[in-house]
Amino acid sequence: MNRFYLILLLLQFGYSQQNFHEEWYSADTKHLPQNSVKSISPDKYGFIWMTTENGLVRFDGEKFKVYNSSNTNTTSNRFLYLSGNIQQDSLRSFTEGYSDNIFITKRKATKLKKVAPEKMALEYENKRFYLDYNYRTNLGLLDTKIYDSKGNYYLIKMNKISFFDKKSNTTTEVGHKYSPTNDYFLIENDLICMESNGTYSLYKDKFQTLNKINIPANSKIIYNHLSQQYFICTPKETLLLKKTTKKLYLTTLHKQNNNRDYIIRCAYYDLKNNKLFIGTDNKGLAIFTLNKFKILTNKNNINNVYYGAIPISQNEFVTAKGEFYNKDKIIRDLKLNTSGSLYGITIDHQKNIWIQNKNKLIRLNKITNYKSHDIINFNLEVSGIFCDSKNKIWIGFKNDENELAVVATINANSKEITPVFLKHIVEPVSFFVETQNHSILMVGKKTIITYDETKNKIKRIPTGKNEVRSIFICKDQKVWVCTYNNGFSLLQNDIFYKLPYDINQFLTSAHCINEDNNGHFWISTNKGLIEVDKKSLLKHIEDKSPIYYHHYDTENGFLTNEFNGGCQPCNVKLDNGYYVYPSLNGLVVFHPEKVNKILPSGDFFINEVETENKTIYFNDTLFTDRENNRLNIKIDFPYFGNKNNIHFEARLQLEEDSKWVNILNEKTISFTHLPPGQHTLFIRKLGDFSSKYQTKKIIICVPFLYYETLWFKIIVYLLIIGIFVYGIRLRYYYIQKKNEELEQIVHERTSTLIKTIDTLKITKNSLTQEIIQQKKLIGTISHDIKSPLKFLSITAKHLNDKLLFSENETIKDNAKIVHDSANQLYRFVENLVDYSKIFMEHNDINKLRKENIDIIILEKINLFKNMAEANAVTITYKNFAPTQINLNEKVIGIIVHNLLDNAIKNTISGTIAIETNITTDKIYISIEDTGSGMPKEIKDYYLNLQKNFETDKLAIQNYGLGLHLVLELLRLLKGELKIYSKENEGTKITLILDTN
Repeated sequence: MNRFYLILLLLQFGYSQQNFHEEWYSADTKHLPQNSVKSISPDKYGFIWMTTENGLVRFDGEKFKVYNSSNTNTTSNRFLYLSGNIQQDSLRSFTEGYSDNIFITKRKATKLKKVAPEKMALEYENKRFYLDYNYRTNLGLLDTKIYDSKGNYYLIKMNKISFFDKKSNTTTEVGHKYSPTNDYFLIENDLICMESNGTYSLYKDKFQTLNKINIPANSKIIYNHLSQQYFICTPKETLLLKKTTKKLYLTTLHKQNNNRDYIIRCAYYDLKNNKLFIGTDNKGLAIFTLNKFKILTNKNNINNVYYGAIPISQNEFVTAKGEFYNKDKIIRDLKLNTSGSLYGITIDHQKNIWIQNKNKLIRLNKITNYKSHDIINFNLEVSGIFCDSKNKIWIGFKNDENELAVVATINANSKEITPVFLKHIVEPVSFFVETQNHSILMVGKKTIITYDETKNKIKRIPTGKNEVRSIFICKDQKVWVCTYNNGFSLLQNDIFYKLPYDINQFLTSAHCINEDNNGHFWISTNKGLIEVDKKSLLKHIEDKSPIYYHHYDTENGFLTNEFNGGCQPCNVKLDNGYYVYPSLNGLVVFHPEKVNKILPSGDFFINEVETENKTIYFNDTLFTDRENNRLNIKIDFPYFGNKNNIHFEARLQLEEDSKWVNILNEKTISFTHLPPGQHTLFIRKLGDFSSKYQTKKIIICVPFLYYETLWFKIIVYLLIIGIFVYGIRLRYYYIQKKNEELEQIVHERTSTLIKTIDTLKITKNSLTQEIIQQKKLIGTISHDIKSPLKFLSITAKHLNDKLLFSENETIKDNAKIVHDSANQLYRFVENLVDYSKIFMEHNDINKLRKENIDIIILEKINLFKNMAEANAVTITYKNFAPTQINLNEKVIGIIVHNLLDNAIKNTISGTIAIETNITTDKIYISIEDTGSGMPKEIKDYYLNLQKNFETDKLAIQNYGLGLHLVLELLRLLKGELKIYSKENEGTKITLILDTN
């Protein structure tokens, strides 16, 4: 009856998952060449070797390498059993009919040229191999040799057992009655005889009957003679026979709920890595990893997502759902919180349980065995709860649109649960932790708050881009911060020292940390559980040294790799040493010191390279050729743990600053088109929590082509130098010849030049005489023509004035015509003479100097004073510029003269206004009259002429010489003329000149 209730209890409550991880490899999965694994054994270096009906296989934990007729030149691919000696790096196998003798050493298999002799084949068949019989009936081990690991062997005879050394010399003999049902085998080099009923004897100089073991009925015996392991296999279990000093005992390696659907052919147990390798007749290779992680779930609840949990006794803990567990199973389910929040739970000193549930805080009372509870309702949603060492409950809230969050506390020692709001901490808080000096650290929004309650002092530390999930204070009181998207950091002196990610960046989202007795941190993430040595973290902060992160995932028995965070507590540490971490599927329970840690600390080997057309084996130096442009260098590394823990780096020393490159999990590094020469390749590996590299060096020798060798380059350099010297000599002779030709040409051209110079001198003298004649002509014009014209103009004026009142209109008109013509002729000659003087006297028209602008303009006003009075014209002058201005006096005088003359002639009974002004780099001279104005045709003519002076044809006969001279002089001065005119209202002409 009691047994029935026990079974019922196990069915009702949760259970821990199977304690092994199962992997299968077969021909169907394209790993093995064939599904029948006949024998299995490790070699000296840790690789696993198997024989099949279609090749010999080497397994390194990840990849299967097959040796068969395609790469080993065997005549048959049907291999027999493995034999030899593991410790001496000497394994052997044969193919069917002993046609091929295969020797395994230094991690590779080689076919020996010598065919196995008949004696070797007979001896091979007389060795103690795997039993092909399913059950213990007739073993037939008479005349069998049983070799130990030192090369010595026992020979089983009918009435005695002889012991031979490795030279086949008999050392001892002992009387013994042989039975065909007896089994003879070695464990730890000790010979054991086991009878069919389980009675066993141990050979120590003589056979001593020690005890009896219970061998399960219908069990199959598998003996691995190379590893000296004795397996007993039932339809559901695999047991290993172990030996102490005086007795044998059985230990269970693997147990499953249902009968096997495969036939076990061979087995090997890797004690170091807790892995059981099973070779089958029909399904290939199975690997069972014996895990030390337990996954606890509630079988009666389809939802096994867990967040907050907290210890409630030395061996038990309770989840936020109200489920009580120990390390092995669920004890009871009070269903305290079946539909509420699972993120927060705490326990006070009276063992009352506090659970947050949205806007509620629930206290489950220990005094009533948690059957009664108290509820506090808040306006805001509770985001975190925590009980400190003073039995005070700290409560954090989330903000909402209408109300700001304020941290609250409750004195758990009081019967009344009355919250006290700390109004000086107005901030949403999601996580609390207490320091050694009883200050409270809180995770706020973008800040970490330190609150010293005794001093009522608050300090805020900005978290920057860290979205903090939890805070952990380790044994030496250092503060570590886990974040959602930025890994984890050490918080020291208000500074965040960020630790690097693991190579796979699983630590990007770090949930929470716990520390074991060895100073190792266990960090939960969304991609599994990570273990790291705290000393290596602190050393990295100090000197940037490497860090070894050890990763655990579903291969270690987890139901999911995604652990949960954002809750408090985020993990549980029981007094019995077990840790509990919540996940999306169950609670992961383990003891850090009992976890099966498969570290990649073993040696690695680099002796093989694949090229484009062949495989090359080498020791420390690789000699390659130039035909193979691509090299795939293989790293041999037997590792049967989590592949994420393998961390290889390589650096090819081509330059001084060559960098290390991650190789990841491929265990292959490739190079293409290496330059000729001797190159050093360094490959290193992080192997354990010491975070120290194991480094190996390879020399790669790439031959030089003949044209890349030193002697070829020297010959080419000498040849180039010879050609260069010869070229120089040729060039010298060529230049010498050219110089002679050039001298002749220069001589001829010099003679021509001398003649030209003489001609130019004669021309210059002629031009000088012409200029002198022109000066004389101008002087003559000035004296002999200009003066009479002046007098003629005056006389014509008097005549016109006298005849102004004449009654004879014809005479009066003729007198006016004579006066106007004489006056125009005089002005024309005067302008022409002045214009010619500027160029004849070799004046630089752009040569400016400081001149008094007032003198120049007033002189012209005085010159035209009488003429203006005659026309009843008033002339005014205003100067808005400095008196001294950079200008050409004579040119400005000619321009003003012509413009003023035109203004007076076209103005009767009016005014003429002259103004000067200056800006930073421009002079403005304007002459504005109130005369008859300038017709549009004439104005457009002059404005177009100003733009196209070089190309437009001058119309002097139509418009006179005055303004043409003005435009020519302005062009030479790089000045500009603006004309504003309206008929019968007047004309304004503005000159714009540069001051420089």
